[in-house]
Amino acid sequence: MKFSRITFVSLVLFVLTIFATPDNSSAYYARVLIPIDKEKTLPGYVFLPQHKIQGQLPLVVAGAGVGATKIYQYHDHFQNLADRDFAVIFIDPSDYPESLAPGPWNWDHGLGYVLGSFNQGYVGAKLAIGKEFYLRSFTAAINYMCCWPIIDQGRIALSGFSQGANAVLTVACRDQRVKAVIWNYGGWPWIMPYEPYRLPPVEIFHGDADDVYNVKYAKQLAMELKTSMRPFELNIYPGEGHMFNILYDLGTENRYMKPALIDAFERMVCFLKTSLGVQDISYHRPGRHTAR
Repeated sequence: MKFSRITFVSLVLFVLTIFATPDNSSAYYARVLIPIDKEKTLPGYVFLPQHKIQGQLPLVVAGAGVGATKIYQYHDHFQNLADRDFAVIFIDPSDYPESLAPGPWNWDHGLGYVLGSFNQGYVGAKLAIGKEFYLRSFTAAINYMCCWPIIDQGRIALSGFSQGANAVLTVACRDQRVKAVIWNYGGWPWIMPYEPYRLPPVEIFHGDADDVYNVKYAKQLAMELKTSMRPFELNIYPGEGHMFNILYDLGTENRYMKPALIDAFERMVCFLKTSLGVQDISYHRPGRHTAR
């Protein structure tokens, strides 16, 4: 019964997406509720291409830290990814109440920063007790999106940012539907158990000036993948800090003013299309930021 309800709601959303406008060209962005169990749901944000959709889309399930679903730059990032012919669902795997998260304009300074730090500490305490609640959020998002007829269930990737990066490796080891992983600047203390030899292709991004998670964790992951003879790409950006491939100043910048952000984005798209078997790969990878 629960599956039937999910399927019905998903079909309704899909129909609204396709027929919302006569020319089928408007952007689709919506907040949805992902069933976790019979009583609990998880907020998610779905992004689809702004152009006409032809055929099924590969899926990227993305998870970031506490309160991240309110940060505008993430939405900008995922809409740009969707416009490259992907479906994206964005979640906060901790399921921290959105009403208690700082707003998109004040999360990184003042009282917003204080509140965000408290949120992170609270979720950290929960993770110290158990991590399954965090992992099941990704699985629930995959299950939910696989009910959408527009999704190509054979082409699914996970993308984890910061705290979320510490979980996607574990989920990918458990779920054979996952064909690719993007690991964005994760690290101790919330790394979750995974088996490198069971992982699909992994794309690693980290800045060597990251003051939240040390770049050594990216190098350690790369070494484990290399030892296990698993495909991976390690991208370390000199002088870049935490969230370098997402953030820009909303008051003075746009994403195109951040060379590292644009470079990382194009590398990510190329990796996803290659790993998921999607055609139309036209980006040439420069070598200056890539470490093997």
